[in-house]
Amino acid sequence: MSHDLTELLNGFPHEPGRISARLIRSADGREHLQVRVELGVLQMAVEGRPDGGTSVLNERHRLGEPAFAALARLELVQVQQRAVAFLAIGDAARALRNADTVLEGLAAMIRRGPADEVDWAEGARFSVIVLRTRAAVSGLVAAGRPREAPAAIDAGLTLLRGAAERIGLGERFETLGDVQALRTLRETLVPQLPPAQRGELEERLRAAVRAENYELAAILRDELRRLE
Repeated sequence: MSHDLTELLNGFPHEPGRISARLIRSADGREHLQVRVELGVLQMAVEGRPDGGTSVLNERHRLGEPAFAALARLELVQVQQRAVAFLAIGDAARALRNADTVLEGLAAMIRRGPADEVDWAEGARFSVIVLRTRAAVSGLVAAGRPREAPAAIDAGLTLLRGAAERIGLGERFETLGDVQALRTLRETLVPQLPPAQRGELEERLRAAVRAENYELAAILRDELRRLE
């Protein structure tokens, strides 16, 4: 068997500025996630610990500190990378599950870890919330529920503000690139009506209220809120 990777790399080219990922099956039928990087290919297990080892996230007492901290950090970073790759191939459901796993692990570190571990987890949490929000939005759009996506973005932004305040970025929150990108994404997902059509909806709402047709008024009010 040749150990030369040239053919593999040529068939899976690296694209600067873009996450190139794909799902493959090994000879034994197992699924793996591959990510093309500049100097090669990363291959991850799609379940459990991405490097194929045994998860340590529930092994704090057995391993003790600092062994647990080092291994847990490595595992959480790997799972976050796997979530990014799943999102890149359009698998929002698995991206979301992986992002949730990372957030749960970070929360455990923040609750019980020593100071340096807590500082790392607080800093990492911001980027994982961004990732989770994007995965949630992608899943809603793919499921044909784009009207629910702005609310998912709003929920993510609320969590992000709290995360930013905990790491000293509260005053700069609105200037952060990830925050601006999510707000821009929200604007693209909210259907925009010309002022005349919006005004017509508002007039119909007022007429429904005057006529005490509250069921219709509620429907029209929801439509207007979706356009805010």
